[in-house]
Amino acid sequence: MSERIPLIDPVVGEEELANVESVLDSGYMTQGPYAEEFEERFADRADADHAITVTSCTTGMELALEAYGVGRGDEVVVPDFTHPATGNAVVHVGAEPVLVDVDRETYNVDLDDLRAAITDDTAALLPVSWGGQPLPTEPVRAVADEHDIPVIEDAACSSGAAYDGDPVGSQFDVSVFSFHPRKVLTTGEGGMITTDDDDLAREIRSIKNFGTDQREGEIGFVRADATNLRFSDILAAVGVAQIQKLDDIVERRREIAHRYTDRLEAVDGVTTPQEPPEATHNFQSYCVYVEAGGEDARDEIIDALAERDIESQIGTYALHDTDAFADADAVGDLETSYALQQNLLTLPVAHTMTDEDQGRVVDALVEALDAVK
Repeated sequence: MSERIPLIDPVVGEEELANVESVLDSGYMTQGPYAEEFEERFADRADADHAITVTSCTTGMELALEAYGVGRGDEVVVPDFTHPATGNAVVHVGAEPVLVDVDRETYNVDLDDLRAAITDDTAALLPVSWGGQPLPTEPVRAVADEHDIPVIEDAACSSGAAYDGDPVGSQFDVSVFSFHPRKVLTTGEGGMITTDDDDLAREIRSIKNFGTDQREGEIGFVRADATNLRFSDILAAVGVAQIQKLDDIVERRREIAHRYTDRLEAVDGVTTPQEPPEATHNFQSYCVYVEAGGEDARDEIIDALAERDIESQIGTYALHDTDAFADADAVGDLETSYALQQNLLTLPVAHTMTDEDQGRVVDALVEALDAVK
């Protein structure tokens, strides 16, 4: 049997292990010096004034919404094509998600629908830089500025991506990242919030740390509705090693992605992903749109690839088609989101893939396409 080709393999090694061992040897394993170093390094990489470690991207989005005072009676505009975690964060703070469609080429939020969804009750925009595809800075900002509402970016997949030279994490009021093992930069679990807003950063740090706040050298408990979302120094130790590899990891993923595109552009039955000229996509997900066969063609292809020891996956979900968000308010028919849910196929972009491995994937995909036509 041929060797399995995974969807992704975390790029970890001796550096991560050495850092973790130093934490264990220190006996100080809660949020500490490595977390502080990780925040500083991430802020520098993202060109942001503040980077704040949190337990996950989901809790990071919740913290950002809470820090802005978003809650009951408020609406937050969310793209329909996203992991349910984006909507979960909105509901968790008591607000209502309003679902909008996405662009067919970039898989990011449709700007016309984003603008059309805003009402007097809209408290924030929560667009997603989906799969590592960066959002266009000025058009999204223009919508938010027109209505004087903040942009909280779900940048779960977008460490190391950039738009027009601006790193993701520096474009909007807040960006929130994930360090899940499928992400380009991973610590196993965890997340990071970036912002240039000093007051907002202090509010977020207070909420995540039992409501404490340091003023003039004294620590006081200033919020009763706070919680504990601190980041372990063990995870941060992994993050410090990871961020030093980030540029190399992104460069390698882009190399693999572009090689896929070169090999697949002339293949009937699939459309390769688009990368606007201003964008530096990190290709956390490399997805092709399956145009061949019937409504189950994509899933049949996933099964066929699995039989060849090749791991693949759907893109993500259309929130309106889930039980959780079936009753959520929406703008438009969300037909692009639904089509992407049914037809988008994520191919392996494992760091250790060889040219031969990619050839196996492409050959298996072409055979599977022929079988479903």
